Amino acid sequence: MEIRYSEKVTKQIKRIHKGDSKIAEKILKSIEAYAGNPSGKFDIKILKGKYGDFKRLRVGNYRIIFEDKENIISIYEIKHRQEAYHD
Repeated sequence: MEIRYSEKVTKQIKRIHKGDSKIAEKILKSIEAYAGNPSGKFDIKILKGKYGDFKRLRVGNYRIIFEDKENIISIYEIKHRQEAYHD
């Protein structure tokens, strides 16, 4: 699967990397692992409300909001769990 990161996600990853490079690497590895095997064992839920049909992948205290259609994973946001759903 192809992975597409939004401009917002690129900035968020850089900010997370400044604070904790290990968790930033873990987030990127988890995204790549999901892209390589979407049917694998991941903590994924389908979201409701303003996030519509998006999915979320949990990696530690971070939530990755994404959509996967036709072999393309579009990553829209990466947020800490405390702020992930409050906008």
